[in-house]
Amino acid sequence: MVTQALSLLETRGLVRVLTDQIKPTVRVKHALIREAIYNSILQSRRMELHYVTAQTLTALYPQPDLELVLTIADQWQRAGQDEHALNALLPHTQNLIYTGRSAWLTEVLARLNRAMLSDAQLRALDLARADAHAARGEYEPARALYEQLLAQTHTHELRARLLQSLGVAAYHLGIWADALEFYRAGLELAQAQGDIALQAKTNGGLGLVYLALGETARAEQFLLQSRDTSLQLGDSLELAAAEYNLGGARRLLGQYEKAIQCATRAREIYTKLGYATALARTQQMLGACYHSMGDFAQAAEHYSRAIAESNRLGDLMAIAITQSNLAELYAEQLDLDKAIQLYDLSSQYFRSTRQESSLAYNLAGLAHAQVLAAGRAKDSAFLDSATQNIHAALQIAQRIQSLELEGIAYRVLAESLMEQNKSAQAQEYAQRSITLLTQVGSALEAERARHTHAKISQIADRETHTASTVFQERTPKG
Repeated sequence: MVTQALSLLETRGLVRVLTDQIKPTVRVKHALIREAIYNSILQSRRMELHYVTAQTLTALYPQPDLELVLTIADQWQRAGQDEHALNALLPHTQNLIYTGRSAWLTEVLARLNRAMLSDAQLRALDLARADAHAARGEYEPARALYEQLLAQTHTHELRARLLQSLGVAAYHLGIWADALEFYRAGLELAQAQGDIALQAKTNGGLGLVYLALGETARAEQFLLQSRDTSLQLGDSLELAAAEYNLGGARRLLGQYEKAIQCATRAREIYTKLGYATALARTQQMLGACYHSMGDFAQAAEHYSRAIAESNRLGDLMAIAITQSNLAELYAEQLDLDKAIQLYDLSSQYFRSTRQESSLAYNLAGLAHAQVLAAGRAKDSAFLDSATQNIHAALQIAQRIQSLELEGIAYRVLAESLMEQNKSAQAQEYAQRSITLLTQVGSALEAERARHTHAKISQIADRETHTASTVFQERTPKG
């Protein structure tokens, strides 16, 4: 009788019976029909079915893959067994995050009924939520959760972990003083406990903060320490992150070949570990290295692959960063409409997530593209928008005390003034940009500032020569 009913439903195109499985499987062909069938089942009966499904899957797959982990947790949650759902997720949260499943993880965690969990479970839940937020670039909610947990935590092991995570959040939010304080306190605890992995992460974090502050020698010291410590762990997440961070620093210092070597090693380890989100971000890093070397074809290829993979994973932060890089490349190729569009998209994301250092860099890039567009179209509206974006970038840079970003903003301000035929002011700001960027060791940006200064000087010399010629022609002889 059941077979006849299924055959009738299949004939009418409502279900599909798969017989090529170990056991025949029935799939509803339309989502609306599936939803209608599901909603027609009594709530109590639904919970029973979810419970049996979760129990069966747990018994059949004692070591489930990550997709199945989420399915089992979802079934436990729908069965009203929130404790079981959380316990199914907790051993796998880091792998879920680094393989691009942070959005799904966040969704399942948000559905759990907190009233059904113990205090210890609530802390574990909030830590997983904070990590998932941070993985998606949502550092403000991540920071709030980490701070809340730190106030409730007394064990040295967890405090060290939370301090390092708070350092990461503060760094991405451009709060350098807090980042240094958290990283230093976390490193002290990690050293006291002999936690090699946490020492590697925290040393790397300190290196990145000092790099942002322009203290390049100190930054390299911590970044190398991070890599040396990570080597004790073999091909690990910590070693890949250390290579990635060191690659970023070497690119900033103009050591492009060394930067590519570091990024390539990071990519090899991420590939081995199967960490898809980190792998896509490393593709972006490689694109940036080739971009800095002037190899636009290689850069565009890596950027495109990074965006495609990040789109597949739903990694909005990586998409925004790579779009910003690609916008810069388009601006250099004078494809200004595309550059402005991508800068706008990235700025919206950085503004929404309060990533001020990334936002300032993006706004300066957007202003640069708008200055170029003003010169091409002879449209003052572009210059007005550029001026607004330059001052916004400059305000952020000064607020977060980033000399590199301040130097970049001054360089773009010089370009804007040059477009307005204000050569004397333009030269002043270009020189200020060179001074700041040289001070922090930002090789690529300092070279751009020198190029801008040279261009302004040429224009000023022409103007001086023209004025002198006109004066001589008008001066009576004899």
